[in-house]
Amino acid sequence: MFEITPKEQLLKNIRKGLVQPLPNNYPLLNFDKDMLKKPILNVDETFIKNWVDSGFFFSVYNGYYDLLHQLKNTCFNYKLGHMAIDENQLIKLFTDNEVAYLNMDKLDTTILCSFAKLEVGTDCLYFSSELQPIKHFKSAENIILFGKAAQIESPESNKYFSELMIKSDLKVQIPLEYFKSFKNVFLFIEE
Repeated sequence: MFEITPKEQLLKNIRKGLVQPLPNNYPLLNFDKDMLKKPILNVDETFIKNWVDSGFFFSVYNGYYDLLHQLKNTCFNYKLGHMAIDENQLIKLFTDNEVAYLNMDKLDTTILCSFAKLEVGTDCLYFSSELQPIKHFKSAENIILFGKAAQIESPESNKYFSELMIKSDLKVQIPLEYFKSFKNVFLFIEE
């Protein structure tokens, strides 16, 4: 008599699964929705247009090494000097790649920091209350902000969540108009 090994049984189950798809165990998740297929930056074109129309610079990056490369080029092209950084992940990246930076207490002209949330409908950036570079904004001439596309939120699509987040976490809300006081303002968003 012929006996099936566990490996053969596993392959048989895989073949069967490829021919006969299993039912969706999570019927509330609809992966065919357009919302999940659209790139986030297309949804936020109005914010980007408002940002650029205000005289600010915008760029998209892929990963921290691309961000580092773009930051070096931006500082060189716009003669921004060394960036003052207070975020551990960036300090490690700059140190590992031998890129010069300043500690926040030795700020010269340029601050590099992340934002906690970007809200499209109100054209506001939110910064965590724990983020210390905010108190140094007044002494800087240039500001470079960076974040991920996942941090971009439209309050029209999720108003309850937005209000809940604002109430539950202390955040500093800064409108687009505030950044006009800086000489140069740059925004980098990871796609």
